[in-house]
Amino acid sequence: MAKINNEVPSNSAAPVRKPTEKKSFSMTDFKKKVGGEDVPFKPFEWIKCSDALGEVIGIPGIAKGYVNLCRGFSNTGKSTMLCESVVAAQNMGILPIIIDTENNLGQKRLKLMGFDFDSDFYIMVDNEFLLEKFGKSQNKNRKQAAIEDLANCVHYFIDLQEEGQLPFDLLFAIDSIGTLDSIKSIDAIEKDTNSNNMWNAGAMASAFKSLTNFRIPNSKKVNKPYTNTMVCVQKVWFDSMVGGAGALRHSGGEALFSAARLIVHFGGIKSHGTSRVVATSKGREITFGIKVTAGVVKNHLDSDLGGIAFNDEDIISTPHGFIGATKDAVDQYKKDNLKFFRDVLGGDIDINDIGIKEVDITEDEKIDFSKFTDQA
Repeated sequence: MAKINNEVPSNSAAPVRKPTEKKSFSMTDFKKKVGGEDVPFKPFEWIKCSDALGEVIGIPGIAKGYVNLCRGFSNTGKSTMLCESVVAAQNMGILPIIIDTENNLGQKRLKLMGFDFDSDFYIMVDNEFLLEKFGKSQNKNRKQAAIEDLANCVHYFIDLQEEGQLPFDLLFAIDSIGTLDSIKSIDAIEKDTNSNNMWNAGAMASAFKSLTNFRIPNSKKVNKPYTNTMVCVQKVWFDSMVGGAGALRHSGGEALFSAARLIVHFGGIKSHGTSRVVATSKGREITFGIKVTAGVVKNHLDSDLGGIAFNDEDIISTPHGFIGATKDAVDQYKKDNLKFFRDVLGGDIDINDIGIKEVDITEDEKIDFSKFTDQA
């Protein structure tokens, strides 16, 4: 019987395995593959308002590419800031889309502030447009424009921009948030059934969510050809029943307060906190301004001035925009607008003939700047 040799020959050792080569990895390539590239923002820009407002609130105006909010009680200068931003946008080549749900922004006021209606470089939207263009496409019998129509209007113009039919940066100037009801509320009113205020707040949060969280801020990226901005006016009210000290509430709900990255507050917290500024001459007098405090209460801007919040300081809202609340500023305003004062006070008056005084303003008193002529 043959003997079995179990010894392994010395020349038959197991081969040594080479180490696996590591593949090179590029995070940049990986992000491109999954669609998660870092797209930087365009350089930060301001839509500049008046120097007087800038000196009080510490920033030049509203932030381009952001949602901005001008808030306060009725008749405190909120719309003046919105109007200043509209005039500035037009001068910068940014197309102003003025959505006036209160019929409050008359042409005379905007002309006094320098808006050029002859250029045709603007779009005016009112409640009738909102109802006919968007509301009745959903319900031909509806008689009122709704919150949802307002949001659809903003989407509509951004869609046209993306399709190449509106090749401009856009400024959506809305006066004001809280004016319109939701579709659900309107249906309840028209059917004479019970409604709920929370319906409006819910509709605002739902209808504007994609605009304030995506479509407006996303336009700041360098891969977007145009940058879009929103500035809104919103009234407030003081709810004394919240906690021990009470709390400030926003008309139409808190959605825009949460979404806005810049908020400027005009007036007091518990009341309007304003006074009338009156010009007098030869026995006649006319209110030409509102003295009010103004300050930044929220600043989440990604800019060198991001995070700042100045203490409230006084400013005067006039038919021509904001001016400082000092004697020198008022005297300069009289000098610059002497023809205006002659038109509204009558007669061939001189600067020295015009006296200025402050008068307390009642809670329900509203100054109508539209009555001033556009001759100044």
